[in-house]
Formats: sequence, structure tokens, C-alpha cells
Amino acid sequence: MALLLARLVFNLSALLLWGGSVCLLLVADRSLRVALWQRLRPWGLIAAGLSGLATLITLPILTASIGSSWEAGFSLKMLTLVVTKTLVGHAWCWQLGSLLVLTLVLVVRALRHPSGVGIASALMLATLTVSGHTAMHEGMTGTLHRLNDWGHLLAGGFWLGALVPVLLLLGYLRQPSMRAGATRALIRFSSVGHLAVALGVLTGVINTWLVVGGWPLAPDMLYQRALWLKVALVGLLMVMALFNRYRLVPRLSREAGALDRLRRVSIAEIMILIGVVALVGWFGTLSPGHG
Repeated sequence: MALLLARLVFNLSALLLWGGSVCLLLVADRSLRVALWQRLRPWGLIAAGLSGLATLITLPILTASIGSSWEAGFSLKMLTLVVTKTLVGHAWCWQLGSLLVLTLVLVVRALRHPSGVGIASALMLATLTVSGHTAMHEGMTGTLHRLNDWGHLLAGGFWLGALVPVLLLLGYLRQPSMRAGATRALIRFSSVGHLAVALGVLTGVINTWLVVGGWPLAPDMLYQRALWLKVALVGLLMVMALFNRYRLVPRLSREAGALDRLRRVSIAEIMILIGVVALVGWFGTLSPGHG
């Protein structure tokens, strides 16, 4: 449980940092982009700190799990063996390296920009593909599997991370001086969001085929039941996103309550997406029933 929680904190932090930073780069209005950056920066620092803490505690938890005792988790010899001799240890090293890049971005003033955070958080997400089910294959297939999984994470991260700036932008719609820029940004987010969802679905199907070895049609496998639950939740999220874009957004200018409903549905999307991330982190530890 401790390992799952640590991984959940790291995964959510990386996804939010990636999605939020990319969305800021899509804001054409400079004054609005600066205002959003200033409001999101404290939350970004919290996410960076949490991801660092999660990384630091992950290694002793992993070592304790491998050594079957908490004493092993604090043994320098065991920690060294896990880091140097296991795939999860190698993944942890890459994860630590990506955090050092993020720290450099946050410390060096010239690098402290949404693009810098975007690059660092994209590297953080890439480290999640080093171990786990993506390690099932070797050679070119293994490389393509990891790249596909990275694309899946980037697409999902944009969806999750975009919703946070969207909530802030909805508030700017009430400010006449910011309304035009916020409206353009929301339209651009929506356009890119369509592509992100399409990429997420495509890479998800490919991932399923590579991991399961076919369609997940074995109801006796817990992994595959959990996978179908994820599919159902993502389907619900897609319906909610379409409802936002084509039902609520056109009503913003003529219905006073549309903005509040849009905000509530967006918050619900965030909560469901967090649940999806937690679910994926859990069933990623299960046997997929590979065919």
C-alpha cells in the first residue's frame, strides 16, 4: 500500500506538471499567460516537492518489499543492490535524474519557464515506462512499447493537467479585460484536447494489445476486469468532456448558470481522472493474463 501511494503521488505530480505547463504554452495572450503562471506556480512547487518526497521514500519501500522486511529497506547494502541489480532500481535512478532536471529548471531563473517545466515533467513521465508491463518485451518491440506508453501518458497528462488551468480561465471569463483572451485559450485547449483524447485512445488500445496479447476477454483475470473499469471511466469522461464543449460552452454567453455548471463538471472530471490514475497504478502490479 505504501508503494502504491508513493507511486500515485509521483504519477499525479508528473501528469499535472506536464499538462499544466503545456496548457500555459497554448495561451496566446501574454498577460493572461503570465497571470496563470503566477497563480499556478505555487501549486507547481508543491507538486514538485511531493514528487521528490515520493521518489525518496520509494527506494526504501521497494527494497523492504524485495527483502521482505523493513530492516532491509534501511540497509545500505540492500539499497545498493536494488539500485544496481534490478530493473525497478534502474527505473528509480532515471526517476531521480528527471527530478534533478526539474530542480534545475526551478532553481535557474533562465530556465524557470513553462517550457522548462514541460520538458522536465515529460522526462518524469518517461521514467514510468522503464519498468512494469512495458518490460515484457525486448528489442525493437520493447522500445516501441515504451514509446507508445509514453505517448499514452503524455496524452492523459494533458487531459488531466489542462483541467486545472481551465478552472482558472473560467474565472477570467467574468473579467472584461481578460474575457477575450480566456475564450481563445479555452477554444485552443478544446482543439488540442480532441487530439490528446484521440491519441490516448489509440495508444491505450495498442498498449492493451501488447500487454494482454489480444483483446482483454478473460473475465477471470483481475487485471482485465480492472482494465474494463478504466475503459468505462474514460468513456464517462469523454461524454462529460463532450457535454462541456458542445452543451455548456455555447450557453456561457446567454445563461448565467452555465459557467458554474461547467466548473462543477470540470472538477468532477479531475476527481474521476485521479481515480483512473490510482486504478492504473494498482492494476499495473497485477498479472495481465498475457496471451
